[in-house]
Amino acid sequence: MSPLMTIAEGGSVVKNIVVSIQNVLLAESVILALKKTGNFRVERVLQDRISDTEKICESVHAELLLMEVTRTKDTTLEKRLLICKNVKRKISDCKIALLCDENADPELADQVKQAKQLRQIDAFFYESVTSDYLTAALDAL
Repeated sequence: MSPLMTIAEGGSVVKNIVVSIQNVLLAESVILALKKTGNFRVERVLQDRISDTEKICESVHAELLLMEVTRTKDTTLEKRLLICKNVKRKISDCKIALLCDENADPELADQVKQAKQLRQIDAFFYESVTSDYLTAALDAL
């Protein structure tokens, strides 16, 4: 067990997760759900600090990185995959998951799915999944 890991009340390991979701309402909802389980220590990447994602992951020795993918400037799939590559280079055991809106952009959702198939990421989720499913799936990574 990593020296940065702690044990939650129920005996499960508390995981360090970095969350980079720019949609403020979605970010707050996901972070609240993660904290509610007691299984995660959450560090949020603020919208104006996306460039610090790798540094934040390193500083907390992230075991999970959850990032939203959109078509906007700093959250495109290409930029997110570059962050994934750099984080994996520094923290090889960090699991990376991407989150996208399959209803608003089915083509982007398909590209995110392909990134998983190509093993560029460890998991992907659609924004329409329930918070219970998302937290359980992240805990299982």
